[in-house]
Amino acid sequence: MRGAWFMGNTVLKKIKWAIIFWLARRLPDCKTMTPLLGETLDRKPTLREKLVMRLHLFTCEACERYLGQIKFLKEAMHIHGEKSLEANEFSAASLSSEAKSRIKDLLRAKAGLIL
Repeated sequence: MRGAWFMGNTVLKKIKWAIIFWLARRLPDCKTMTPLLGETLDRKPTLREKLVMRLHLFTCEACERYLGQIKFLKEAMHIHGEKSLEANEFSAASLSSEAKSRIKDLLRAKAGLIL
């Protein structure tokens, strides 16, 4: 009985991979898909784009990882953007002209411009 299950499992895997290879030959390649994956993070994809993307992601682990990475980067940039707005409140204070002059003199001295 166990052997029949194992054989059925192997046959199902072969069918699955046959479908994946068949789809992969008929779908756009990764070079075409990567810009589309990035664009759809900023706009709503059309029904056709959504279908093609999902089928391509079903067949391509590399593009699936790429989509995960760009989603992560978008989220990180969004979070960082919120934090930088808060940081700008503190950076509004400026250095006094005396402090600026001291910094310039130190930089010139380090660069060898002041003898």
